[in-house]
Amino acid sequence: MKFDKPWASSEGFMEQHQHYQSLQDQAYNALRSKIIYAELKPGTRLSAIGLEKETGIGRTPIRESFVRLREQELVETRPKSGTYVSKISMERAENACFLREKLERSVLIKCCSAATPEQKHRLEQILAESESLDHSETRRFFDLDNLFHETCFEIAGRHMLWDWMKSVNTHFERYNWLRMVSQDLDWEPIRGQHRRILEAIKKGDTDTASYLAETHLHLMPEEQGPVIALHPDYFELSKDSAI
Repeated sequence: MKFDKPWASSEGFMEQHQHYQSLQDQAYNALRSKIIYAELKPGTRLSAIGLEKETGIGRTPIRESFVRLREQELVETRPKSGTYVSKISMERAENACFLREKLERSVLIKCCSAATPEQKHRLEQILAESESLDHSETRRFFDLDNLFHETCFEIAGRHMLWDWMKSVNTHFERYNWLRMVSQDLDWEPIRGQHRRILEAIKKGDTDTASYLAETHLHLMPEEQGPVIALHPDYFELSKDSAI
């Protein structure tokens, strides 16, 4: 008597599930990116049918990606109307900023003792590329800013925390992007802070690293008002909002 291999059907199921999960991740990442980079503006209605035609991804994984986006309050579902891109919640942005400050303080202190010469060189490369950019390359500058911080989390052995933080950091990212593309934003203070962070890591200067972690994310408070004034329809303000 012959028996079917007990794992045959389960292997097929797993492959199917992984393919479906991959499509869901593709849909989620594409939509998340478009929302963060303001390619999809607050109030934009998201159509699963339209996105299926645009991306070639099926409606089911697209709808599942809506669930993940809704959990992060990047989209909202209006009864009998549809799914729409949400406004930027300044309350969520402020809380994410506070969280990052606390985490990055520990991360940068750890980097002072843990960073290898190769890892320090990697930070140097990121900073050098950032310093070579001009103001026509805003997207790359923004991505390198994030990459510098992500690399610090990797050096400290806390990359899992960075991945987790991405799920709660989205409104802060959206605010930062609009801040970045607002008129006359000077990139030099950001570059200068990164250079000082790198020097502290190279010297093992934990006191300076700790201080910079607490101040680096607060380079923009005076810019909050002008950013909101330029993009008033993008924001849902909290009471006494001040990042």
